[in-house]
Amino acid sequence: MKRIEGWEKRLAAYMLANKNVPFEWGRQDCATFMFGAVATITGQEMRPVTWSSALEAMRVIEEDGGLGSAACAPLGRPSQNWREIRRGDVAIIDQDGRPAICVCTGQTLCGPGPNGLEHVPLDRAVNVWKVG
Repeated sequence: MKRIEGWEKRLAAYMLANKNVPFEWGRQDCATFMFGAVATITGQEMRPVTWSSALEAMRVIEEDGGLGSAACAPLGRPSQNWREIRRGDVAIIDQDGRPAICVCTGQTLCGPGPNGLEHVPLDRAVNVWKVG
């Protein structure tokens, strides 16, 4: 996957459009948010969303061998060096003992929460995938 021309403005618009959208399984969970960000950056869809509940999402994750494999396989091998992350890249963080996928804004990692996008420091990244 390669980043398309104008991806920076497209990603900024995507983040702004999702700023206040609350978490909802299959519509605005961490994986669907990341899929939308990657599609915005590259123009390519990663995978169809086939879940609408936590149970259905967990089944997909288990069948695919974990969250990183389930969501990020098209992005290749991850790095464990959070210092390599750049705007638009993807990371997995530990969120209260469970993995969650975030997108790098350049200054933070963000993903959907109960009241819209939430931001955490870059050094919370456990694994990092380059996008494009």
